[in-house]
Amino acid sequence: MKACYTAAALTAALLFFPASAQATCRIFQHRDYGGSGYTLHNFERMKMVRGESLGCTTNGHGGGCESTIYNPSWNDHVSSFRVKNGCTLTLWQHVNQGGARFRSNRSYRYVGDRWNDQASEALCTC
Repeated sequence: MKACYTAAALTAALLFFPASAQATCRIFQHRDYGGSGYTLHNFERMKMVRGESLGCTTNGHGGGCESTIYNPSWNDHVSSFRVKNGCTLTLWQHVNQGGARFRSNRSYRYVGDRWNDQASEALCTC
């Protein structure tokens, strides 16, 4: 009986919050959503450096690293991105929210010459 209530509560939550279950931002290596892609979920941050260089572990057990992904292979490799309805993607030129900032709540087939291959940090919020 308890399992039925749990299943009913889960179903109700998914019906009430359908956007949050699919809320994502996806970055791409090339323009027009080409090349490799990486999906960031709500409140996920990617720092495109090695986690150890900032005093954190890449498995998320360091202080303040729980929602941060460290992936140096993406540093200066973002050329386009898709943003689901209700989400905003923020890119920074340098890690720790440094340098210039690009923020958008819509998708870009190409980030433009100024931002192409410049991002070192990304944050998805929905």
